[in-house]
Formats: sequence, structure tokens, C-alpha cells
Amino acid sequence: MLEIRGLKKTIGGSEILKGVDLTVEKGDVLAVLGPSGGGKTTLLRCLNFLERADAGTMTFLGQTMDMPSMSRKDIAAYRRHTAFVFQSFNLFSNKTALQNVTEGLIVARKMPKAEAEKRGLAALERVGLAEKRDAYPSQLSGGQQQRVAIARAVAGEPDVIFFDEPTSALDPELIGGVLDVIRALAEDGMTMIVVTHEVNFARNVSTKVLFMEEGRALAFGPTAEFFEEQKLERIQTFFRSLDRKEG
Repeated sequence: MLEIRGLKKTIGGSEILKGVDLTVEKGDVLAVLGPSGGGKTTLLRCLNFLERADAGTMTFLGQTMDMPSMSRKDIAAYRRHTAFVFQSFNLFSNKTALQNVTEGLIVARKMPKAEAEKRGLAALERVGLAEKRDAYPSQLSGGQQQRVAIARAVAGEPDVIFFDEPTSALDPELIGGVLDVIRALAEDGMTMIVVTHEVNFARNVSTKVLFMEEGRALAFGPTAEFFEEQKLERIQTFFRSLDRKEG
């Protein structure tokens, strides 16, 4: 479904991505792990053209494109098949939960309001927030706001959703509810790429893992193989450091 080859990105004279390859099939959940500053978020932003790659090819739904030279029209057509969930929710504070979900459908996709609201309500139901349709972001917890953001992504019926550390801005007691929603989407067959520090989530929900450090993919492959047969000392050290922090 989505194949990336030789993805490179330089920002401010520093090479952030140094030739990343990855392949995601329909229904895959790819967890992107690694230390802070390793290029995970930049990778995700390049995949949805929030940042323009300096080099690399993308094959999506059978069509291969040179990422640096894609036109605005090409990018707009590609984005109709994708959705992006940010760390910080990015909701409109002056719009209700339902309006936040339907805004893109009505304005960007020119969908009739009645159809957009029907789809929006179904998406809110899917994340367990149908009863909050008329609530404003200020009336919602951080976890509920992130679930509205996920509903907004789902409402567009994308082929793939990108998640940029979707629980990093949440209090610990709110993380589980958001992860449960993403887990349910995975069970429904949604294709997702999730940058996360939640290792147990990656172990239990993802189908593939990409481990990044200093702009390179140190490991990429099936989840079971990554966790059960991991021989790279650097990655073992990373997990031991997490265990110490949790302890």
C-alpha cells in the first residue's frame, strides 16, 4: 500500500533523515519507536507532506512518485487518502466536537452538511463520544479532545492514519482511553503509522516496528520478530533504560 525508499530530510543544515526505507501493507499498524531526536516526527511529517522531503520515492496505492518534486495537486490528491493526528489535538476552540469533526468534510471536501454530520456522528460514536457532540474543547478532558481528533481523522475514511505521539500530551490516567480507541481501529483493519513511546502498546497492537535513531532505521520488521528476536545491543539498551524509568 505504502512504500518509502531513500527518504532524506535536512533542516537547518542538520541531516534529520538519512535515507529511511519502510513498507506498510493494508491493515498494518506500524509502531515507530526510538529515542527523542531520532527523526520519528520528521519522518511522519514528511510522509504527509507537512515537511517536504529532500530525497526519496513514495509508492502509494500502486503509483510511484518522487517526493521532492510532487506538485501541490499531487499532494492534495494523496492527502485525500490520509489523515494526521497531532500530539496537541489541534481542535478549533470555538467549535463543538461535532463541528470539529465535520469542518474538513464540509469546507475541504465540499460535502453536504447533512451527510458530513451523519458521518461525523458515526465517527464520534466509534471513539465513544457521541454524547459529547455539542461540547466545546474547553469542556472536554485532554483524552476526550484527542479522541475527537481521532474521530476527525476517521470521518474522512482515509486509507492510512498517521499518529504523532498521540498520548504524549495527556495525563497518565487518560492515556489508556486513547490507546483503547487506536487498538479498536487496529482490530477493525485500519492502516496506521504510530510514533509512540508506549512500548507495551507497540508490542501488543502493532504488526510491524520501525526503530529509529539519529535519522536512520536501525531495525524494521514484524513486531514479534522485533521484540522476541532482538539482537541489536543498542535497542536492548534502549529498552533497559525505559524499564529503569518505569521502575
